[in-house]
Amino acid sequence: MKKRIGLCTALAFVIALTFCGCGKQKEEARGEAVGKEEEDAGEDGYVYVAQYHPLGGAGEQIGMAVIGGDRDVFYLEYGNSQPKLVSMDMDSQETVDLPVELGEFQYITSLNSDGEGNLLVSVTGYTDETAAQIKEILIKTLDADGKELASLDVSEAFLQSPGFYIANVLTDGDGNYYVCDGREIYILKPDGSVYSQMSPGEYINCFFRMKDGKIGAAYFDDARGFIVNEVIPGEKELKQVNSSISFDYGTYQGGTDTDLLYTENGVLLSCNLSDEKPEEILRWTDYDVNSTNLTSVAFLPDGRIAALTADFMSPEGGMELVVLTKKPKSEVPEKIILTYGTYYPSFFAERDITAFNRQSQKYHIMIKEYGDASMDYREKSDLYLKDLESGQFPDIIDLSYCPMSLETLISAGAIEDLNPYLEADEIINREDYVESVLRAYEREGKLYAIMPYYGVEALIGKVSEIGDAKTWTVEDVMELMASADSGVELLSGMDKSDILWTICTMNQDLFVNKETGACSFTGEEFKKILTFANGFADEAGDEATLDDLRSGRTLLYNGHVTSVSQYQMYEFMFGGPVNLIGYPTFGKGGVTLFSNGTTAAMSSSSENKEGVWEFIRFNVTKERQENIGSPNGGFPILKSALEKQFEKDMEPEYGKEENGSQTEIPKMTWAGNMGGEEYSVEVYAATKEQVDRVREVIMSTQGTERMDEEVMHIILEEANGYFSGQKSVEEVASVVQNRVQLYLNETQ
Repeated sequence: MKKRIGLCTALAFVIALTFCGCGKQKEEARGEAVGKEEEDAGEDGYVYVAQYHPLGGAGEQIGMAVIGGDRDVFYLEYGNSQPKLVSMDMDSQETVDLPVELGEFQYITSLNSDGEGNLLVSVTGYTDETAAQIKEILIKTLDADGKELASLDVSEAFLQSPGFYIANVLTDGDGNYYVCDGREIYILKPDGSVYSQMSPGEYINCFFRMKDGKIGAAYFDDARGFIVNEVIPGEKELKQVNSSISFDYGTYQGGTDTDLLYTENGVLLSCNLSDEKPEEILRWTDYDVNSTNLTSVAFLPDGRIAALTADFMSPEGGMELVVLTKKPKSEVPEKIILTYGTYYPSFFAERDITAFNRQSQKYHIMIKEYGDASMDYREKSDLYLKDLESGQFPDIIDLSYCPMSLETLISAGAIEDLNPYLEADEIINREDYVESVLRAYEREGKLYAIMPYYGVEALIGKVSEIGDAKTWTVEDVMELMASADSGVELLSGMDKSDILWTICTMNQDLFVNKETGACSFTGEEFKKILTFANGFADEAGDEATLDDLRSGRTLLYNGHVTSVSQYQMYEFMFGGPVNLIGYPTFGKGGVTLFSNGTTAAMSSSSENKEGVWEFIRFNVTKERQENIGSPNGGFPILKSALEKQFEKDMEPEYGKEENGSQTEIPKMTWAGNMGGEEYSVEVYAATKEQVDRVREVIMSTQGTERMDEEVMHIILEEANGYFSGQKSVEEVASVVQNRVQLYLNETQ
């Protein structure tokens, strides 16, 4: 799957104003988990204890922050007054406002350290308060007390680029400046003239200085994966670092004693480029830190580890300093350890686990990751099977990233029915939750998981082209295509096998009776699906363009909806009202749900099932559901939280004009690519009709059990004979019937 990085086109000081304020809170200490380096230390060994220090005072908002030296953190704070640069002592948490002098309409747009204890600050000056036109761009060097040591005017180098802003600036030992705007890197000589310029053609995720003063840049490339490069003065292209280590998407920076200090898949790693493999320092969630929020990390001289995190998703938001200090295990209060098994620690899992750990006085969840990026599906499944057979399965099983299907886990007796826990709970009640979402993980009356947040998967079409029916069958779709003009395409980017897989996997109940172990593939329904799929291309063609969707040349788009604003985006793509009609099925709706958060099951072998239930219920409590507030993070399962979100979707947001009047502003901007065409759409407050349609779709979805993958492989293998003209539809149906029945007999 391709990873896409959204570009930030707003000015840095405007972006900072969108951060939610964070007041000073009571410091917390956690230290129940043992990092990798302490595993062999014995009972009297040491563990890290974490302390958390929110940045900024009550009502203040933090725009950017940097670890400046051995003991100081510097950050830009916004409030009711002008922005100010603040220094905070890591030990005492005492803050000092630095006396940085800015002219009228001048704003700090980036903040970094020069590696010598000084600050590098970029300043952009505008012609007036509307920030409509840039008049000057400066790079300033400040000491730890805010005293200006140097100021370099780089306006001549950058003013020819409208809207240019400095996202990051670094220096090397020769006094050169390295300026990054997100996609381009400029190397300036000490006098401010341009030495060289280069661009990887991708968004630059990380821009940093290594221990020897070399400058590095890391980014994701669709063709080559995640790449770590060196920026060399005078060169026109970045040079990929020479290392046997395979790097993956993460947060990268230079180390103090090593070339790189980086976080990958939630684990803090350190390495020299000449190393064969990196050293694993710790897993961040073991110390209640969400690694996806990390902005920088530093090893302090006294052995402590300092980190800055920025919470962009929750209403509380803000930035936080985390300091890890080693202490004897005997001095740290113990908690009951719960293991969370997954083969990919997602953002949602890290977010929810760290939040649970910080508030729980009894339990502490630690992630157990199966395999790594070098392993395929089968290898990770083997690791799961090994644990399952040995009785060492994790307490909590991540179903969002699990190489085993839900049905496989159920048949192995690996997961627990949650209904008894839900019925016995004195705080949460089943009737308060969206029933269609609860049923998504129900099988034969037993509930195996609850999706706290979810999205809707459907076929999306223009109402004027496909109508407004809530469901349709294969015959309905065939009639639609028969009446369409020549050249009209039903769905782009899918071939015969894709269509067959999609429709069959949605209709397992029609073909397989799990209670009796019998199957029925010789009936007319399966033959109609085969005939329908055969009408598609042998190979998927080019993706449709926006004009194809709007003109009706392509009728459907296979999409996901995780927010009302995303539904509004589809209306923009089609140029009018759309219908989320779902996939053609027999006798039920074809719109399905998918997890867009932490969906977990309880291991049957867990010795701490009450603790597992505490974690599951934590994610669906009213306080959590109504206040987590993650933009486009999925719909909440709690009815009251869902309605609260809908109300928020319909509330207009306003900004002030130059004359003081208010004008409605976009709530979100969507950007994407359709058929090679870039698009961007600003989404404003939703109408009641739009919200009603989304609500209706959510409430009407049905929990659908997906077809066994082995059965699907049999179907596809045999269907190829029909698609190639070598077999009739009747012959294929007969062979599929025999092979699937044999498989079911062997596995029941």
